[in-house]
Amino acid sequence: MRNYKLSSEAGVIRKKYLRNTPMFSELINKFKERKAINEWRSSPLGIALENHSREYFYGENELLGGFSEEGKQNIIGDFYQKIIALSTDENAFLTYREQLATYVCEYASFQVLCLKEDEKKDSFYSDCPYISAELYKHTQILSEHNDLLKEHKWKNGEVSDEEFIALCNARCAVLLYCINGLNIVRIEFKDVIEEKDWLRPFIKSMLIWEEDTYRQKISLPSLLPNDLDGLWHSTFMNIVVNGAANPYYEWEKAQEENDDDIV
Repeated sequence: MRNYKLSSEAGVIRKKYLRNTPMFSELINKFKERKAINEWRSSPLGIALENHSREYFYGENELLGGFSEEGKQNIIGDFYQKIIALSTDENAFLTYREQLATYVCEYASFQVLCLKEDEKKDSFYSDCPYISAELYKHTQILSEHNDLLKEHKWKNGEVSDEEFIALCNARCAVLLYCINGLNIVRIEFKDVIEEKDWLRPFIKSMLIWEEDTYRQKISLPSLLPNDLDGLWHSTFMNIVVNGAANPYYEWEKAQEENDDDIV
């Protein structure tokens, strides 16, 4: 039997052909992606976020321990992909700010729907009279103004108040995992201001804004003293997303320049 060998020329042609096939390109990309992930996970930031994930999903309190293993890995994986993508983003700082602001706004939209009086007492905004901790009493009608709750009701028919509140709490826990994860990333961007940091005031403003927005939608009286207060709280997000070095300072300065006493 004749032993056929591939000529060197044919080998070159074959290599070129393989490199141009979608499957070969996909394999190379997956290899590079896996290598990048492994390198990232061994970095100080990667280690810090691994510890953060372990605390939320597998720690003593297991804040997100109720999710299936597949669900946990999906949440962690999706979050890590966003963080890793920042390393090749030409506008990484603005992308990170936008991600953080998006998480905070979504968190606020769910938190005010499930927040109860005893939970508010343990929060950093316990003395704020503009976050009522009473909207959970109106979950049925407010579910029509929240896409996740509305879709859940559409899929399942009748949904109890308790189920709506549990769903909101679960979503809040996931979003807090992302917010606190990005809070670690903030250190890498040197975006933490020790004297008067902006993140907690920003979260508080978004809670006030979301509460006021929901109240308007179901004709509940506003808790804010002035008609434009809700709008002013919403501008905090624009300042954060636009990349201001000190968002809290810029937000308060804008109030002073407009002679407004925002609560």
